[in-house]
Parts: sequence; structure tokens; C-alpha cells
Amino acid sequence: MVSARAFASSSPGRPLCSEVSTTLTVGAGVAYEIFSDAMEIPRWLPIVQTARTLVRYPDGRPQRVAFTRKLERGSLGYTLEYRYDPTDLVVAWTTLETSNVVLSGEARFLPLSARACLMLYRLVLDLPIVDDLLGSELDRHPASHVVAEFREHLRRLC
Repeated sequence: MVSARAFASSSPGRPLCSEVSTTLTVGAGVAYEIFSDAMEIPRWLPIVQTARTLVRYPDGRPQRVAFTRKLERGSLGYTLEYRYDPTDLVVAWTTLETSNVVLSGEARFLPLSARACLMLYRLVLDLPIVDDLLGSELDRHPASHVVAEFREHLRRLC
């Protein structure tokens, strides 16, 4: 169930900010670990074609990942820098400062019980080179789309 607190906002020349919360039927630690595996994103998020790790942290988690995203007539490449907080169960990401695409966000997993958690997901998008893409995605609320796909992925796994 997606929270009524979900919202998306944008104005001309400003990034699209999209947030949503939902309850997941797995423990917070499990959800965090599955979401933290950036290399699996193409398996559960259909708009992402490929993910390739460029740099890893000493613990093996991906630090910098190059993605290819499907577009109607082609694809878009971008690189994300990831940060992980296993104590607070938070994954955060952002594009590099030199990128002409702005994509950043955070996924936070709050324990509700041993077999349930609350996922708080925030996404910021600014894709000036593909304004027509943003127009169609605004209607679909991108954070809700990502969370729905992740929830379905968890359902298939667990």
C-alpha cells in the first residue's frame, strides 16, 4: 500500500522531486540488502537496461555505477555515486557533479516488525536533455513507479 503522502513537484527550470512511502512484507534489513544491490536494478526496474560497477567500496558494495536507461527512441547513460548506511538502513545516490543529468535520491527502511518495514523513497530528477521524457514521467510519479517495481521484485523473491 502506497502512502497518501506521496507527492511530486516541479516547476520550470527546477528538478522534479518525488517522494513516496510504502509498507513492505519483509524485514527492514532484508529490504535494505536487496535494494543495496545496484547490479540487480535492471532485473526489477524495466526502464533500466544495464548497470556496470565502475568502483567498489572495500566491503564490495558498488560505489560508482554506470547505468543505461531506456528511452522511447534510444537510451540515456548516466553514472551514480552510492552511499550506504547499514546502521540506519539507508541507501543514497547522486549523479556526478559533471553530469548534465541530475538524478539523486534516498531509500530508507524502517523496521515495523521482524517481517515488515516501512520504505521511504525520495527521488530528484532533472533531465534537461530529454524534456519530453520528463513530461510523460511527471504524470506517472516516478518514485511511485520505482517503489511499485521494487515491491513486486520482493514479492517474487520472498
